[in-house]
Amino acid sequence: MGNRNTATRRSGEEGFTLIEMMIVVMIIAVLLTFAIPSFLGFRASAQDRAAQSTLNNAEKVATMVMIDHEGFPSTDALLVLLPAQEPRIEWIDHQDSSTGPRRVSIDHDDNGNELAMAAMSDSGTCYYQRLHLTGSTVKHHVDDAATCNAHTFQDGVGIGW
Repeated sequence: MGNRNTATRRSGEEGFTLIEMMIVVMIIAVLLTFAIPSFLGFRASAQDRAAQSTLNNAEKVATMVMIDHEGFPSTDALLVLLPAQEPRIEWIDHQDSSTGPRRVSIDHDDNGNELAMAAMSDSGTCYYQRLHLTGSTVKHHVDDAATCNAHTFQDGVGIGW
């Protein structure tokens, strides 16, 4: 008979109590409060890097076009020449705003000495890059930008990325 009570008692003690389950849920909740902000930070950083990478690639393509034409052609000509060199980037006129990291707004100055480019990160940061005929590059960014077009950075000061 003693074995029977032991078997009955053991089957009644299997599983977790409500308090044990609540403690586990609380521990998971505390861990998530630290993990979610870190995850979102990594995600925004990766989104920013995508826009920066696109602009760096755009710089290389624009430099090739500049060398071939001994200066920057007009924006209209660039909108034909650049997609032929790099079709994975959507090249748009400076009057249009970039709405994503693969969509680059371009504008050149009247003398053909500078080319400004802009790309919007999915995190909401607008990245600008301006190339000069002499080879100098100026970089700038605006967090939580309402618009992101190259004309905005035609004469702006660079603060880097």
